[in-house]
Amino acid sequence: MSVPNSEPFVVQPGEGRGPSPITTISTPGGEGNVAVKLDRHDGEGFSMTEYTAPPGFAPPPVLHRHTRESAGAYILDGELSMWFEGDDEPRKLGPGTFVWLPRGAWFRWANETEEPVRWLNFFTPPGFDHFFAEVAAEVTAAGGPSPEVMARVVPEVRARYGDEGHPDA
Repeated sequence: MSVPNSEPFVVQPGEGRGPSPITTISTPGGEGNVAVKLDRHDGEGFSMTEYTAPPGFAPPPVLHRHTRESAGAYILDGELSMWFEGDDEPRKLGPGTFVWLPRGAWFRWANETEEPVRWLNFFTPPGFDHFFAEVAAEVTAAGGPSPEVMARVVPEVRARYGDEGHPDA
């Protein structure tokens, strides 16, 4: 069995990898960010991002699903609220909690607290790691995160990444 020749690497706190290593998300609750820790171009079977969501952030506040990849989330700091299809109330996820979202599972999430929440996202196969940077770049190019721009740009990018909204939303 041959092993590909590869070099180990370290991604420090506050750093990311790939063409869009860190994406800043400006919201009324403050700034959040997505740092790509393992990029789709690294050639592995998954990618990983570190996500920090500011207080009160919910993108989009409706059920949606990923049609191309499964995802995992591991909560590092704060509390993330998550809903699955059929849930009336959110599940409150604290540090050390892991959530697996198989491809096609309906879910939504929000930071309903007054503190930031930080977690790791794993995507398999890789690729969704660049969704966040693409949304940010297109929103900026369109003049900033006004409600009109967000209503036009975000659905276009979501469709390109196979991220679809629930039919009842």
